Amino acid sequence: MKNIVLIISLLFVNFGFSQITDTSVNKEKFEKSGFPYKGKRVLQVEDISTPKEQNYYVFSKNERGSTQDELYIQQFKKVNNEWKVVAEDKVAEPGIITSVWDARKAFFDADKDGQADVLFVYSKHPKDNMDEQLSVVLLLIYKNKFYRMESSAETDYDPMYDTYDFNPEDLPKTVFNQFEDYWNNLDKK
Repeated sequence: MKNIVLIISLLFVNFGFSQITDTSVNKEKFEKSGFPYKGKRVLQVEDISTPKEQNYYVFSKNERGSTQDELYIQQFKKVNNEWKVVAEDKVAEPGIITSVWDARKAFFDADKDGQADVLFVYSKHPKDNMDEQLSVVLLLIYKNKFYRMESSAETDYDPMYDTYDFNPEDLPKTVFNQFEDYWNNLDKK
């Protein structure tokens, strides 16, 4: 009987640490809220919570029509009832416009540490032709750090990824497997 109670308790604890909640956020209201994100316009914002933490992931851009397209990616974490930036990056390449794939994202806790591991997708396009896709990038935000896999249309998205900006051994195997599995199943075209 004690063993059964112990097993059930462990299952509930494991479930509690792996439960991730994605709460819908209205972009227009978020833009007007005074939240301290970079950029002038919000493309995507996600409120991702676990029993241990609450995060906002914000994708925003500079002003429309700017000479250089700039995509700001920020992770905010609630610490002592205040929102703190814990990770941020800027994507800006000459002659390139980025596009966030709002419907393509995933949230998981592969290493069961109670922190959300998140995947987002964005693509790169020539500034003068948004209909032409140059490449697709899968972005993993893990423990407040960014990891990317990228594949180009030039190679017809083969091999699996043209470039990546990390050493796969830097990630726990369970996290890397989720990252790679998502990439393998992603329709990149």
